[in-house]
Amino acid sequence: MIYYTNFLNYLKVKVLKLHSLWNDELGFIFPISDELMKRNTYDTLGFLEEHSFVAICDDQPVGFVINKIWSHDYEIENYKNTGWISLIYVKKEYRNRGIGTELLERSKSAFKKLGCNNIFLGRDYQNFFPGLPVELKAHLKWFAKRGFESHYDTNDLVNYNLSSKYELRNYLDGNSYEIRLGNKKDFPKIKTFFEKNFPGRWLVEFSDYVLNGGNGSEYLVCLDQQENVCGFCKVQTYKTPIELIGYSLTWRNRFVRAGGIGPLGVDKDYRHNNIAYNLLVAGYNHLIDEGCKTAIIDWTNLMELYRKFGFEIWKSYTYLQLIL
Repeated sequence: MIYYTNFLNYLKVKVLKLHSLWNDELGFIFPISDELMKRNTYDTLGFLEEHSFVAICDDQPVGFVINKIWSHDYEIENYKNTGWISLIYVKKEYRNRGIGTELLERSKSAFKKLGCNNIFLGRDYQNFFPGLPVELKAHLKWFAKRGFESHYDTNDLVNYNLSSKYELRNYLDGNSYEIRLGNKKDFPKIKTFFEKNFPGRWLVEFSDYVLNGGNGSEYLVCLDQQENVCGFCKVQTYKTPIELIGYSLTWRNRFVRAGGIGPLGVDKDYRHNNIAYNLLVAGYNHLIDEGCKTAIIDWTNLMELYRKFGFEIWKSYTYLQLIL
């Protein structure tokens, strides 16, 4: 007999081991470590402990769903009335028994109760995936039958062989800029940059980075002649603590000495000056200096730019959305 409970009533120590179900089947592709599971659940604002569910048979978990909403103090307009199914999984031998459907129905009821009518698979804050991985495309019909619509795809990119360094390009307008790793003194200027140009998720990610003890060395910054930040690129290595990494290193356990590049952005008043290209050069070269052998860029469709640096598609994902 199968029964269901929520994460609140399921021992936390057991919740943090639920990923072993996933790893038994898919850990060789997407290895979820203990620290990654913790970061993406209990260490994440918006994790719905009371509204995430476990399916149990013979006192053993056979499926689960992790749900989230946006509960950060900083409001993002696009995230109002939105919920995220961060991960849903049913053990292989227990499929076709209605378990996944029941987990989804309980999730939908919870989201409705919380006022959420726009549901995404993945894309949550501290997510595992930005959509349905191509490796799980066989399950696309299952989601479609239950009302999910697919809109478009996105990609994770990889360069398996970081080798010789690239040279910076001269800036087209002749102005001089400085690109270097950030430090704590730069924090006010970086925050101002985000507030002006990217007043949403990237700003929140930076604020949380500061709260989690970051010292600035995971942010490459581009400074103009007045020493204002006019561009940034987040860079992380295999040595970066998990609380400071970005999505590019979610699956770093798949690789030996992996580094991550991105996100990357430039002040809207400074574009067309090769700043984005040079930030990418600086990020690439930084990973080599740090001893990284592989570089990953997540959640992007900017193939033309990144191919110049030897990147190719590693993983693809389909955006899935459910309107309640």
